[in-house]
Amino acid sequence: MKAWTVLELDNIVASLRALVGARLQEVQTSDSDLVLGFYTPRGVLWLWADLNAVKPCLLPWTELPLVVPTRKNPLNLFLRAHFESKVLRSVERPEHQGRVVLLKFGKPEDGLELEMRLFPHGRNVLARAGEKHISWQKPKELSESVQPVEDSQAPRTLEQLREEWKLARGGKGRAKNAKDIKGKLEDELAKKKRALGKVIEELQRKRDMPWKEVGNWLKDHQSLEVPKEYEPFVDKRRKLSWNIEECFKRAREVEGKLFGTEKRLELLQDDIARLVKRMSEPLNTKVLERKAPQPKMEAGTSGRTLRISDELTLISGKSAADNLKLLRKARAWDYWFHLRDVPSSHAILFRNKNTNVGDNVVQQVVEWYVRQHLGQKYKQHAGEKIQVMMAECRFVRPIKGDKLGRVTFQNERVITYQIPSA
Repeated sequence: MKAWTVLELDNIVASLRALVGARLQEVQTSDSDLVLGFYTPRGVLWLWADLNAVKPCLLPWTELPLVVPTRKNPLNLFLRAHFESKVLRSVERPEHQGRVVLLKFGKPEDGLELEMRLFPHGRNVLARAGEKHISWQKPKELSESVQPVEDSQAPRTLEQLREEWKLARGGKGRAKNAKDIKGKLEDELAKKKRALGKVIEELQRKRDMPWKEVGNWLKDHQSLEVPKEYEPFVDKRRKLSWNIEECFKRAREVEGKLFGTEKRLELLQDDIARLVKRMSEPLNTKVLERKAPQPKMEAGTSGRTLRISDELTLISGKSAADNLKLLRKARAWDYWFHLRDVPSSHAILFRNKNTNVGDNVVQQVVEWYVRQHLGQKYKQHAGEKIQVMMAECRFVRPIKGDKLGRVTFQNERVITYQIPSA
């Protein structure tokens, strides 16, 4: 990715002024990124500061282009404490300071300023709240900048800068011709077939585990002197009763895992059939490949359901038993929702593995979920802010033996939803 010119940075600053008047709702940080989410009537808009040491940059997005592996750091905590819920007042690039973008929040007397320095080998973020201040790294004193001689070529557009940034970050660029699309489909098909082979092997291995047979043998013979082929599954240092219980426990676990593996096998077979059919059809570079519709998940619960599209179905449980059933039915790529620090039902957004869930969908899900949680008391909470956690189901695990349906989770994203005033 070619370094930005000052003119290109000025164009970015001009585009950022569309955020003035929007309220800062979310702050995310990673090892080299600062991402700010602003609430607007059109949904959440994002401002992504990539603090790459060589080519730092700042870009606005209508939807997050990448998943941020959020890491809490002092700057994150400072921004959440002083800047969150504040309105963006202005965006400017101070003269004679070069690649510096200054964002001001709240009222002038609040003194809330976020200074982003986008110098190669000198990137930094400084946050000031009155007399308090913090920075991404130890700041250096700024000297008056001399405007560089601009490139004679026309500046890149915002879309070009976004596309180059995504490619530099390992994202996927746009297919340029039919050959690119065919190669992409062939690579995806080969990947699916490799995954299918592994799943078949895993399924056979699980089916060959004789835990139930060993448990029945121990129960019938009341002895630890088992046939030789059963010896690896018996711990003779333990009592007979413990071994019987352990064998049946392992058998139940294998049965539960078999269901998930068989479901994954079906999905892979469907994906392979879809790709083979797609490759047999004429390739059109102007038409993006359409995702196969995802059938509505029958979770076997009495939960409340919101059907968003053919590919997206949201189900919220009504009891602890419903919550556990939903989690067991969920795939690794489905999304789990729960109120933050408040007892509530679980909600699972079942989706096609390749279906993108944009911020507008997340807002729709969160609003429906909060309405279901509050019920008839929804209007009584007008103006209140509710925080909802969202995570891929691969990062959510039920607590073993907990009858309340509690879980452990990680890599969550927190969405703040404000109930509209009447």
